[in-house]
Amino acid sequence: MGKYKMMYWFAALLSLAGLVAHEAIGAPMVLSPLVATELPENVIWLHHFSWHVGSIAVAAMIIMFAHAALKPGSIAMAVIATGMSSGFAALGIGLAVYASDVMWGTPAPYAWSVVAVVGGVGVWMEFNTDR
Repeated sequence: MGKYKMMYWFAALLSLAGLVAHEAIGAPMVLSPLVATELPENVIWLHHFSWHVGSIAVAAMIIMFAHAALKPGSIAMAVIATGMSSGFAALGIGLAVYASDVMWGTPAPYAWSVVAVVGGVGVWMEFNTDR
């Protein structure tokens, strides 16, 4: 197995861990308290919707990294998944820097940065292996 494929599998595994943590730990911590607030219902339920859209996006990343690991020549899938995780990392870091430093106390700025680096190293390795 090419070393880049191992990087894709590692990125997929890290993303899976992030997805499980996001839903099993994060959702009850973040979404449940919202229901008890005085916020308008549309705000509460749009937040629920957005939370789970993030989970679906991570599931898509897992599938893309796995696809890139299983099918030779699927580097585009790894590039897209790496781009998504880079975007998530940039969003987490950007919110922490420009909106609220409370974000530094969440996994968002860190977890997706690691996935982006692992995926990026895999893409770099595959690109340089095939040349």
